[in-house]
Amino acid sequence: MNWSDVLKAVIPIVVASLAWLLGEVSSFNTRLTKIEGQMPALITPQGVPTDSPLSAEHRHKLKEEIYRDIHDLQVRTKLMEERQKK
Repeated sequence: MNWSDVLKAVIPIVVASLAWLLGEVSSFNTRLTKIEGQMPALITPQGVPTDSPLSAEHRHKLKEEIYRDIHDLQVRTKLMEERQKK
């Protein structure tokens, strides 16, 4: 077998491999850029994670329930104190 024949057979494979590799690097670069673009929405400039809208809404509902329960307890306590005075 002649070396020139081997090179003629191998060169298209090497070129195709390099083209595939460059395509994968480009795809990876695009995905990385997309992820980096979304990062400011996840982390503040001070490095503190931000809440997702679903998490913030759920926390707000829990907070309202706690405030309502505290208010109910305050009213009950006041009523009990007034009854004890009588």
